[in-house]
Amino acid sequence: MTQKGAAPLEFALGMGLLVLPALIVVLAFSPWLEARTFVRAAAAEAARAAVLAHDDPTAIGSAAVQPMATARGYEAVEVVMCGGSPCVLRRGAYVTAEVTVHVPLVTTPWGDVGGVPVTALHAEPVDVYRSLP
Repeated sequence: MTQKGAAPLEFALGMGLLVLPALIVVLAFSPWLEARTFVRAAAAEAARAAVLAHDDPTAIGSAAVQPMATARGYEAVEVVMCGGSPCVLRRGAYVTAEVTVHVPLVTTPWGDVGGVPVTALHAEPVDVYRSLP
């Protein structure tokens, strides 16, 4: 005895199980790509602001990222200047900035599901001919 009409239903359910993970990956790729672009630009901006600073390069570099993060809608942005130690502005030295943002894999009306940290590191040289105090 055969059951008529079961094959299309099984095909639809089987395809749904194959297509759903692929759809989630495609939808999660765009926010990750945007976050990657943001952290690269923010790390470069923080390092450049720190190199041009006269007073406290660590605070000025970290403060340069906050308006960028607010404009993009990122609440939790982690900025680490000079590897966590105080930045030293010597001619020919490098100032590093590391920016990290947490990106959810899927955003639903009930909250975010999963997530990955996206990090970028940028090193900016201090000008060799700069006048330092």
